[in-house]
Amino acid sequence: MNAASNTPCMFPLSRHSGSETRMLLRCGLLFVGIFLSVTLLNAKILKTRNVRTTYGARLPLTIGLALEYQADSEESEYGFPFYTEWAFSDALQLSIEPNYARIHSKTGGSVNGWGDIETCLIYEILPETRRRPAFAVEGLIKWPTTNDQRRSSGEMDYTIGGIVSKELGPVDLDANVDYTFVGSPSGVRLKNRIEISLSAEWHLSPTLDIEGELVGSSGGFSGKPGTIGGSVGTPEQTNSLEGVIGLAERLGRHLKLEEGIVVVSDGSWQAVIAWEWAFSGE
Repeated sequence: MNAASNTPCMFPLSRHSGSETRMLLRCGLLFVGIFLSVTLLNAKILKTRNVRTTYGARLPLTIGLALEYQADSEESEYGFPFYTEWAFSDALQLSIEPNYARIHSKTGGSVNGWGDIETCLIYEILPETRRRPAFAVEGLIKWPTTNDQRRSSGEMDYTIGGIVSKELGPVDLDANVDYTFVGSPSGVRLKNRIEISLSAEWHLSPTLDIEGELVGSSGGFSGKPGTIGGSVGTPEQTNSLEGVIGLAERLGRHLKLEEGIVVVSDGSWQAVIAWEWAFSGE
C-alpha cells in the first residue's frame, strides 16, 4: 500500500483514484460509527445469540447501533441500544450492551436517559461439525446503572444459559435457553424467569437475508434494555411471546443493515432499524 492510501483522510477528494475514494468513504463511515458508539452507547433485531466468532481476524471487534420505536396502549418509546463484541478466541467472546431511551406517556409526561447495561460472556463447548451443531454456554449480568424506577428495578440480574447453532445450507439456525435470577427491589417479590428463543437467517444471496425469530418467556422480567416496562416487572407478569420478521443487507465486507418488526403477545409492537460494523470483514 502506498503512502497516500495509508492516510486517505488527509487529501482533497478530487486528488484520489477510485480505490482511494472508496477508502475515504469507508473512513468517513467508520468515523460516524465510532462517534455514535461514544455518544449513544443489543443493536440487533434478533435476541437469540449464536456462537460464531470473528477470532483470527486482524481486529476481532464488532460494534452496532439501533433505532427502536415501540408503542402500546399507554406509552411509546424511542430506544438507542448499542453493543460491542470482542472475540478473545475461537471459543470465547464478550459483549457489552448499553442503551439510551426516551419514553413518552400518552397521558402526559416523558422520561429519557441511560438504561441498565448488560454484559454477556459466551464460551463454546463443542464446535460445529457436518453432523453436529455447535454447543455453548453463556453467562449474563444486568448492571443497574440508572436510577429511573420506570426503566430499572435498581437490582442486578444474573442469567445462565445454553446456545445451539447450526448451518443448514443457506439457513443459519440458533436456539437459546436462559434462566434469569431476577433481582427484586425492596417490598417487591419478582419471579425468576426462563426464556426460550429460536431464530433463523435465510441467506437469499450474498448480500440479502431474511430473518425470523420466536421468543417465549415465563416469570419476572429481568430488565431487557430498550423495552417498554421491561426493566421493572411485577409479580403478575408471567408469560410473554414475541415474534420477529426482518431483512438484513450486507453492504460490503464490514457493514450490515437490518430492518424488522417485533410483535408481542401483550399487544405492543416495535419497529427496529440497526446497523453492524465488523472490523474483521467477516
